[in-house]
Amino acid sequence: MSRTAVSLESRHAEATPVVGVDDIVAAVEEDIVLGRLHPKERLIEEAMMERFDCKRHVVRQALFQLESIGLVERVKNRGAFVKSYPPEEVEHLYAMREILELAAVEALPLPAPSEWLAELEDIHRRYSEAVDALDLRRVFRLNIAFHRTLFKAAGNPYLYETINEFAQKAHGIRFIAIADKDSLAQAQREHQAMIDAIRSQDRERLARLCREHLIPSKERYLSLYKHAYA
Repeated sequence: MSRTAVSLESRHAEATPVVGVDDIVAAVEEDIVLGRLHPKERLIEEAMMERFDCKRHVVRQALFQLESIGLVERVKNRGAFVKSYPPEEVEHLYAMREILELAAVEALPLPAPSEWLAELEDIHRRYSEAVDALDLRRVFRLNIAFHRTLFKAAGNPYLYETINEFAQKAHGIRFIAIADKDSLAQAQREHQAMIDAIRSQDRERLARLCREHLIPSKERYLSLYKHAYA
């Protein structure tokens, strides 16, 4: 895979109607997760200014924010690049994700409140429709909604915020799984299994499912890193 600089607007037929820093961050984050931007690929400020129709300082603020959440790394005298996580960092990141998510599972209310379960089921239904339609943008957004709805029910806002922070850092790792049809189908089945475990009040099974749900994207990234980024 080429590591040369690639112009962002080459991936888009027309300029993206974005004006704010947060909107730029969300758009680039989506590009990374959906595989439009790859690890170690350079983010060119001029191309971003043209794509988002904004000033340089807005682009630089967005790049700073992307760096702070772990999706971009800036190299002195070279510019900004999509972050490439080395294997050791990936293992550490996913170890933290497992610790945090299992702590949330232990705190989830079982039996489940009907409103919470209905919300999870509705998100899963829409997620499944997006998977079937291969609408990856909706898959990405609804996957976030599913897990945030799941873990918010633990009732600990600090734990919830930290889970979301580490999940966001992993977006630069998950891009391989989200672009693969078999991986999407597997995630779809696992989401349904989580709902079934909640409905049957099987906390142990839910914990196991959440732990196993983290594995595929990590393993695919580590395999790709070994062959393409090492």
